Amino acid sequence: MVLWSVWFAMGLLTGPGDFVPVERAIGAIAYATIATAGFGIMIAIRRRQAGGTEGAAAIQRAVRTGELPDDVDHVVWTRELESTRKRYRNNRVIVPIMVVIFAAFSVWAALTVSPFWWAILVLFVGLCAYSVWETRRALRNIDHLLTNLRGTWTVPQSSSP
Repeated sequence: MVLWSVWFAMGLLTGPGDFVPVERAIGAIAYATIATAGFGIMIAIRRRQAGGTEGAAAIQRAVRTGELPDDVDHVVWTRELESTRKRYRNNRVIVPIMVVIFAAFSVWAALTVSPFWWAILVLFVGLCAYSVWETRRALRNIDHLLTNLRGTWTVPQSSSP
């Protein structure tokens, strides 16, 4: 419902004068359905890889706080933290590219379609600035977590005769 509302409102605020609400509502339903299904699949995969909902929440909490819980599965946590670190490292490249492309598009849209695009540009640049800050903090915390995780991992001794 949230995605539908956002998509519908964007069309209402930025659409041309011959805006047809029924057509926009149908398009918004299609977009929201596809996006919800896609996000749902991605979330289910991430949760399964992290060992369930509690495991995924614990990993997110650890990335946010920088503190490693006492009872962790070293294999799962190492794999998930490495994967999360890779995604955050990709953000360092993708976010600046997105800002440039979206800023160019927003300026064009504000000059040709609707001045409302200036507000969208300000919102988007603010979200990207937050993303840059969050990425730096998360990478610092993930490196700290991986160091602590690797420092507590004990290799079991083999019992040879």
